[in-house]
Amino acid sequence: MSEDAGTHHNDRVVLKISKLLEIKLSQLRYFTFLIIGIALLWPWNCFLSASAYYGTRFINSPSLVKIYSSTMMSVSTITSAIFNYYLSQQQTGVNYSNRVKLGFNLTIIIFIFMAITCITQIFINMNDSFFFSILMIMVLLSAGATCLAQNGTMAIVNVMGSIYANSVMVGQAVAGVLPSCALIISILAVGEKTLENHKIEKDFGVFVYYITASLVCMLSISLLYLIDERKEHAIYERLDELMEEEHTTTELGDGEEEYETVTQKNFVSFSDLWSKLNLIVMTIFLTFSITLIFPVFASIVESVNDESEFKFFNKQIFIPFIYLIWNLGDLLGRILCGYPKLKMLITNPKVLIIYSVSRIVFIPLFFTCNVKPGVSNPLVNSDLWYILLQLLFGISNGQLCTSSFMIVGKFCDNDDEKEAAGGFTTVFLSFGLMAGSVFSYLLVLYLN
Repeated sequence: MSEDAGTHHNDRVVLKISKLLEIKLSQLRYFTFLIIGIALLWPWNCFLSASAYYGTRFINSPSLVKIYSSTMMSVSTITSAIFNYYLSQQQTGVNYSNRVKLGFNLTIIIFIFMAITCITQIFINMNDSFFFSILMIMVLLSAGATCLAQNGTMAIVNVMGSIYANSVMVGQAVAGVLPSCALIISILAVGEKTLENHKIEKDFGVFVYYITASLVCMLSISLLYLIDERKEHAIYERLDELMEEEHTTTELGDGEEEYETVTQKNFVSFSDLWSKLNLIVMTIFLTFSITLIFPVFASIVESVNDESEFKFFNKQIFIPFIYLIWNLGDLLGRILCGYPKLKMLITNPKVLIIYSVSRIVFIPLFFTCNVKPGVSNPLVNSDLWYILLQLLFGISNGQLCTSSFMIVGKFCDNDDEKEAAGGFTTVFLSFGLMAGSVFSYLLVLYLN
């Protein structure tokens, strides 16, 4: 099957409203995988963004507040690494579309439950240690559900074409931008919450955020069913045309293969995939390992103008703003890879691996910023310098990870290899996140 076949063969109009709106099948598919990309990262962002709520939920147990973020990340990354490896070995006869739907269905159930815990008195009054255990179990189950959906998604887009891999990457970046925006708006609108008499209250804001995660997953499943339905209709339409025209030389294979359900027939070993994708997967590993230093600096570097009267320079706004800047850079890097004329997409694996290693230079550069506010003066006394570093760090992450995932299919010889490569790449992604979280802990200890 040719690369990005969906954009060339049978790209019919699937929705038309007068002359105002016309949606083609390829556009519907791109939008579907964009939403799926958002849904894949939303659960992680939910647990991460809810750290402020759990800071008040565990107000009577300070030790639990301190370990929430680190425990959540450890449980999530370790579960993802183990389960992604397991899924990568379960290949033969797997229907990857069903794997995606199962993952999202589990996520819907998990986050409806999580939403209920924010507004139901029985959970609010529950023993802190017991509730913390339930919370970590939900993190573990959520990580497993995301692995199912991610494994299936990457297998599908590797077969369908690189433009759909790009849509998943862009969707994940969008999911990274939204929480930062929401946090800044909420602080500007209502300010920081103060808790009186250590009384824990219902939090409808987090409730809505958790419910939104379920709704995004519901939308993803609905869109997947919709494009699956279009597949069957397209095959019927194509066969009907052939019978009418009676052209025996027509390339039926292209049309059928494009709409075929992604089900792997033969097992492909890791050694075979490594021989073809080693530089690409090592780029993925190194990219995410190094990228996880950004939250460490983003959470401790404060504005050099913190004594200013402008509210922007206050750390309650400045720190979320830096997260937003990094995520916007990441989003920009991913989007630009989808435009061939800009030549942002890196197709040479050797260039990718060199680029990924070179990002280590950002670490000493970040140390020139205000890493110890109130204790020592920064080497570069400029907020603009720090903002520019975070923006470039985000762009480089978006460009590297998107380029890596978009070119995987081009280095595989057949659909079985492309499908197996979906699990293969996510294994290295998971281990990259795991290594990055360990490295970030060491960096935190050094900075303290």
